[in-house]
Amino acid sequence: MRTVNTLPGNLADRPTNRGCIETLKRNNRNLKQLERKFTSYIYEPTTYSLFSKSQKIREALSNLKNSNAELITLLNQEGDIKFELFEKTMLQIRSFMEIQKLIDDYSKLVRH
Repeated sequence: MRTVNTLPGNLADRPTNRGCIETLKRNNRNLKQLERKFTSYIYEPTTYSLFSKSQKIREALSNLKNSNAELITLLNQEGDIKFELFEKTMLQIRSFMEIQKLIDDYSKLVRH
């Protein structure tokens, strides 16, 4: 199966500050859900290797939440969308998808 990476709905046609902010806020909500899910006892590491992986994932979640908040602040301060901020927004979205994949891979390891 091949995954097609597309832009989020409100950024697909014409990027705006508001669209980027809404996307990042949705991204933050999804990050919080992932964080809650990841703190469940089901995801408790049973080996040192899993513990190391879980720590890296927790750090990545925290870093992404912080950088999302900083980017939202920058976007709120700007009047018009700047290419650099739009690119940073896209990087945040890609980072979120990578963290989702890391958690999925981790959960497969924990369950076996």
